[in-house]
Amino acid sequence: MLEWILALFYLLIVAIAGIIFLGYFWQWFYYKPTTQDQTIYFRADDGWRLALHHYKATNRTVGLPVILCHGLGANSGIFEIPGAPSLADFLKRHGRDVWVPDLRGSGMSDCPRLMHSDVPYSWGFEDHLRHDVPAIINRIMESTGSSGVHWVGHSMGGLLILAHVASHPAPNLASIIAMGSPTDFSKMNTEIFAPLLRLKPLFEKLPVSPLPLFGRLITPLAPWIPASAWGLFHQTNIEPSVARKVIALASTPLSAGKLWLDFGRFLNTGVFGPETGMPYLDNLHESNISILVIGGSKDLMAPPQAVSALCKRANSGLKADCLIMGKESGCLDDYGHVDLLVGIRAQNEIFPKILDWLEQHDKF
Repeated sequence: MLEWILALFYLLIVAIAGIIFLGYFWQWFYYKPTTQDQTIYFRADDGWRLALHHYKATNRTVGLPVILCHGLGANSGIFEIPGAPSLADFLKRHGRDVWVPDLRGSGMSDCPRLMHSDVPYSWGFEDHLRHDVPAIINRIMESTGSSGVHWVGHSMGGLLILAHVASHPAPNLASIIAMGSPTDFSKMNTEIFAPLLRLKPLFEKLPVSPLPLFGRLITPLAPWIPASAWGLFHQTNIEPSVARKVIALASTPLSAGKLWLDFGRFLNTGVFGPETGMPYLDNLHESNISILVIGGSKDLMAPPQAVSALCKRANSGLKADCLIMGKESGCLDDYGHVDLLVGIRAQNEIFPKILDWLEQHDKF
């Protein structure tokens, strides 16, 4: 009996080790050095060390600096996937000064480890909002001496800056672009998230979420998993090799269970807000900042109705424009969640619209 117990125990250890190895193997397999000119490390006001990647303008710098911020479970790599359109490189080649942060727990910023960590294992949306966002803006302002910055956020990266300006004076923000950011969770399709919502008891017990790591295990299958199950891509608008690289390079192996629980609460309640207090975007109309929201016509994670809800508010003070990218708006294909950044035609159909917006709002 004892032999069987020991055999099962060692088998479990080997299986866990194999999962971890395979998860990190794909990151190694697809790895290619990124092209940022420098990486700056600095600390948020609560002590977390954050990484900020700087892409200097290829020739003469024009306009205000641009911040590109990733979303939930991702890292700065989403803006520079090998072999895919790169928003960081596109803007750099058009004379923009580009800054790409890794939020806490992701990329080259402080991250928790499996067995031991120098940083807390748990953080949530509020930690990103209250500590990371102001620290990133302040550090870039100090480094550039610029009078202002633009913020382009994908998914959670867009939600963070919208929530920030709704509750804080933001005199240094010239404009905001939120890509694939669901501003009204009551309009989300919760069916696609049902399997994750059923994992709430697991997230409540584990300090970190292993979902991104397990997601890497199926990297080879990423392009062929049905969109209704995966939700990240519109399959016809992304190269299979790019879909695999997104999973392998742009996902963070371990992210905080608390952060996933926060988004579970947003989905369950339909309210994008803290556990107590008013919803994050209630006072957004008072910010007087120009906002562009960009959604994908076939985005299952942030459907068009949830993204465009911000533009349909009755508040006359809110300056928000909306673009839903797909065949109905003149694109050659429909767009999903991640292919807004790395889709086959993103460089021709989406990136120029972002550049035009930045040029129109360089003065404020």
